[in-house]
Amino acid sequence: MFANKIQLMLYVDDVLKAKEFWLALDFVVIEEQSMDGTLVVELALAKGSPIHFVLYDRKFIEAHSPEVATNSPSLMFYSDQMIELYKKVKEQGVAIGELILLEDQYVFNFSDPDGNYFAVSGPID
Repeated sequence: MFANKIQLMLYVDDVLKAKEFWLALDFVVIEEQSMDGTLVVELALAKGSPIHFVLYDRKFIEAHSPEVATNSPSLMFYSDQMIELYKKVKEQGVAIGELILLEDQYVFNFSDPDGNYFAVSGPID
């Protein structure tokens, strides 16, 4: 049976740059390891979170597992502090969409340094 833990694999061009980006958004490193000469970093929103990102070097995966699709998943985050998070993401110097109000919640999207897009929604502060 499935366990209550999910690892989302994100394929990036620069694992260290991606790691620093997510750390700046308050993610924490769960584990770092070298795998066949490449760095693999596992991150989460908090130490006990059941959902982790695992950052893999895109070129490494393409060379060793060419059958794997290396595009990023479409993810929607949730935040109780939308204004603060929007400002924090904007400070990272990545592409960020406008903070818009849809019915009774805020929504915006942003990219990571590799151009992978993510969305965030949350209540009006």
